[in-house]
Amino acid sequence: MKNRIHLHSFHTDTRPVLVFITYTGIGDLLMALPLFGILRSHFRVLPLLPSSHLDLVRLLSQDGLLDGYLLAEGGLRADRNPLEHVLICRALSRLRPDVVLIYGKLTMAYLARLGLLRAGRILVCHPRGVAPDATRTLEVLTPTGNQTLDYLQFAERLGVPVTSARARLTGSLKSQLEDAARSLIRWSSYAVVAPWTRDPRREAPIEFFRDCIEVIVREGKLPVVVTGLPQDRAAGSSLLHGSSDQRVKDVIGTTTLQQMLGILAGARFVLTNDGGTLHLARLVGTSTIAAFGPTAPEQRLDDSSEGLVPLRLSLPCSPCADTPLRYKCPGAYLQCLRGMKAAETRGTLLAACRAEAVRAR
Repeated sequence: MKNRIHLHSFHTDTRPVLVFITYTGIGDLLMALPLFGILRSHFRVLPLLPSSHLDLVRLLSQDGLLDGYLLAEGGLRADRNPLEHVLICRALSRLRPDVVLIYGKLTMAYLARLGLLRAGRILVCHPRGVAPDATRTLEVLTPTGNQTLDYLQFAERLGVPVTSARARLTGSLKSQLEDAARSLIRWSSYAVVAPWTRDPRREAPIEFFRDCIEVIVREGKLPVVVTGLPQDRAAGSSLLHGSSDQRVKDVIGTTTLQQMLGILAGARFVLTNDGGTLHLARLVGTSTIAAFGPTAPEQRLDDSSEGLVPLRLSLPCSPCADTPLRYKCPGAYLQCLRGMKAAETRGTLLAACRAEAVRAR
């Protein structure tokens, strides 16, 4: 039978094998880097990843943030291809992992409960506290209310002391990425705007970001680079429709991952949503201003005050993403994001422009 997963490991040793399974977003992988760093002294940690992450995981491996990984040929989204989860469980069983950690993947957790995922030990956690009943080999963890801390809870349950671990690229690799991207951007000082996520329920309106660009360029006197993936180009055209300002550069869908990371690394700050760009900016250590609505930084990050300025409306129903009321808006749908106005964010943007202008001198 055709393999559903492929092992990529850079060490042949006797450490027990631990497989880590979480949601499919880039941010979900990057938030787990501290856990991987903590566990690697006791386990050979192999995160299960979709093929779309291949360029990123190669870079993380090059920088010593990953020892290895499992690449899934099929989809990791159960709603799109539930049979694929069954086949992946069978492929993982042939690997005979000592430990499997499952975060948020309910289909995978229930398949493990049914015995379709054979491993020495299986630990399951879901941010909303929903999970199958525990068995002799399947343990269920209570969520902490914070995704990164939920991850670290796995280490505690496995008896591995939780210590600080690197979750950013080394300075030398960051410098290499900046150098490689320098030819693409003619400005020495600029901001990056990336209004996209893979979940539209986490996106502030295009009009909000368009008005924010105007504030940064015209009042903050700072050029703007708009980044994104090829699938963001249509939305990018809407964002920049009618704009002819030479201080705004569109590189949506025209860069490699390494070039995009270099652009983020060289930016004075990044304006984005709660999505992959936020976590990529944190990976290279760039200050970020991010719009939050159904989610909140205290639900995702264990150091949300470090280099992050969250933009949020004070609504009693927000955040709701990890609650039973998620996306059941009592008023206008997603008002927590759609009600955001650049005028109310103006002070934050100009402060970032001024602060970075001082640093750049």
